[in-house]
Amino acid sequence: MKNIGYYLIVLFVCSSCGVFQPKIFTKEALDEKLVTLTRDSISFREVLSKNRGKEIFIQVFASYCPVSQDSFDDVLSFQEKYDEKEYVFLSVDHTYHDWKRGVERIKPKGQFYYISKKGKGALGKFLNLKTIPRFLKVDKLGIIKVFKTSKVSEKLK
Repeated sequence: MKNIGYYLIVLFVCSSCGVFQPKIFTKEALDEKLVTLTRDSISFREVLSKNRGKEIFIQVFASYCPVSQDSFDDVLSFQEKYDEKEYVFLSVDHTYHDWKRGVERIKPKGQFYYISKKGKGALGKFLNLKTIPRFLKVDKLGIIKVFKTSKVSEKLK
């Protein structure tokens, strides 16, 4: 009888440790407004629609963050191997002007957007954005294949 109690406790602990891995973005996250380099407004939904039919590599970063800055070398190497992907960079910089200046120093090529609500808006909440850099992989149909990783790895290919 002791063994049954032990197994039930282990089962409960293991089942409660599941990691939230959504497959699709919420409506609120998709509706979040981003800012383009030309200071136009665009929804996250429009960014994904613009890239429909292509695999999308997404990096959430801040230009002031040393870890984010270091990660761009890895992203550049990844881009050289997998140039068929679309690369979307979402910034949580403090201000639009800080972000715009920071983008000038970034070597990887891609689509750059500023999240004006930083990690406090619907997209940041959906991503449970607590640390940067953050990488995601979205497939050709818009399904999230990799929801959370903090470094460029083979699972993003």
